[in-house]
Amino acid sequence: MKLKSIYEDEDVVVEVGPHDDEIPQLIMDLFKRTKRPMTWQQLREHFSAVIGEDRLRRALRQLVKEEKLVQLNRTTYADPDTLTPEMIEELEAKRRIYSSRARSYLYESMKRSLNSETN
Repeated sequence: MKLKSIYEDEDVVVEVGPHDDEIPQLIMDLFKRTKRPMTWQQLREHFSAVIGEDRLRRALRQLVKEEKLVQLNRTTYADPDTLTPEMIEELEAKRRIYSSRARSYLYESMKRSLNSETN
C-alpha cells in the first residue's frame, strides 16, 4: 500500500497520512517485506512520520487479536506466516519468546503449514 502524495519537489515529498483502517495493512506489508520479527521500537521508528504511537498500538492489538500477527513478548511482534523453524529456535535460545500462548500458536501454525505442503 502506497500513501498518496499531495506535493512533491526535489527536496520534499508531502503525503496524506493513512486512515485508521489502512494502518493494519501498512504494518502487514512491512512484515511481509522484512520477513522477520520486529520490536515496538523498530515499528515506531519506521512509522513515526505517518502514524502516531496510539494509532500504531491500536493497529498492533487488532492484528494480534485477529491472529495476523503474534506477540512474542512484551515488545516483539512477528508474522507467523514468515517465521521459520530456525527463527523460532533462535528466538527461544535467546529467550525472546516469553508467551506460552505465542509459542503454542507458532508451533500449531507451523504444523498446519507443513501439513498443507505435504498434501
